[in-house]
Amino acid sequence: MTIKKRGGSYWIDVCINGVRHRESLKTSDPKAAKELHDIRRAELWRARVLKERPKKKFSDATKRWLVERAHKRSIRDDRDKIRVLEPILGDKLLTDLDRDTIEACLPTDVKPATRNRYRALVRAILRAAEREWDWIVKAPALRVEAEPRRRVAFLTREQAEALIAALPEKYRCPVRFALLTGLRKSNALGLRWENVNLEKGMVIVHADEAKAGERILVPLNSQAREMLSAMPGERQGFVFKCPTRVSPSVWKKACTVAGVPWLRFHDLRHTWASWHAQAGTPLSVLQELGGWHSASMVQKYAHLSPEHLAAAAERVSL
Repeated sequence: MTIKKRGGSYWIDVCINGVRHRESLKTSDPKAAKELHDIRRAELWRARVLKERPKKKFSDATKRWLVERAHKRSIRDDRDKIRVLEPILGDKLLTDLDRDTIEACLPTDVKPATRNRYRALVRAILRAAEREWDWIVKAPALRVEAEPRRRVAFLTREQAEALIAALPEKYRCPVRFALLTGLRKSNALGLRWENVNLEKGMVIVHADEAKAGERILVPLNSQAREMLSAMPGERQGFVFKCPTRVSPSVWKKACTVAGVPWLRFHDLRHTWASWHAQAGTPLSVLQELGGWHSASMVQKYAHLSPEHLAAAAERVSL
């Protein structure tokens, strides 16, 4: 078997009809590498000797996608979308997929932005089939729906307290902590004690846990530090003894009771940033506090802190 491991990935190294082929199998799993090796070797032989492209179904493409992209932080989201698409597209040949066929299988009971995320995944899989796996000649072009700009949704202090009171006890502390720190859902609910430094008043979000792929040092204000200091039990494992995913039905019920049925968990981060902007925190500081990759990411909060614009306006007079 002509498989070699280089760095963290396995590579195929075969000679077919006098032509040597070396390419990454894009996996560090030896079992998956063997399966991909056998598949790829057969494909190369048919393409080189028989001059034909493999007849692959959409399900073949999604299986390979999930193996090769297993390192993605969003792979769980990809898997969820694939479960929705496969009952309709799974048995169809890639060569039979066109724009109309793909559009017909997209969910209709969701917002345009959600449908665009489905299109983006299908587009990426088909482009891999075209450009990396040599399964199809050309991936079809997919349209993109216009997405209405969403206003920054944030809570008042009263609404935040009402939400916390409406939640089951196990979620109250992590939600309050998210409002105090601006941590994303996965970082707040999945916070571990080894990432907490109470002496320095700091939480560390490692690069592989951060959306932007860069380490973030999150300072704790006095309320957040007091909350963690008062946590009972040994300081090992998860800080908050609750599931790392909030049940949608539980969240929806609490939001409805609190009078904010539109609220998403991510809006807690918007709330934290909005409160900072209203309190006069400079946007450059807010960007660093929130770990945003670029300044444009925090510009949506600029209208909440007009004081700096008022000061600039005074510089011109007659």
